[in-house]
Amino acid sequence: MKYREIGYRIAIAREEAGLNQKELAEMLGISQATLSNYEKGKRRIYLPQLQRIAEAVGRPLEYFLQPIDPVDPPGLSAPTQNEMAELLQIMAELSDLPRPDRKSVIDYIRWLKSKKEGESS
Repeated sequence: MKYREIGYRIAIAREEAGLNQKELAEMLGISQATLSNYEKGKRRIYLPQLQRIAEAVGRPLEYFLQPIDPVDPPGLSAPTQNEMAELLQIMAELSDLPRPDRKSVIDYIRWLKSKKEGESS
């Protein structure tokens, strides 16, 4: 299991619990920078700390230890190793942004997709 995958699951669980990094870090008694590094996979996380995170966000420990399987939608090929690394990097960067800014990024992506679909029609 890679730290980046665990970090991605931490970020998702934190957001689903309605917490920002600062709030969760305070609950855990760690700095926001430490939590950010966990989420980016830049810092090793040990099981006792992961258990505390699991309890804080209401998830079983096993949730964080499952490998991330790329979803294979019909008609699309699975992402390459480089594409997966790029997507994980994008998610890590997004996790540092406040929720309204993340929503703006999603809105922008949707606008780009709709613009491209309009050009191909």
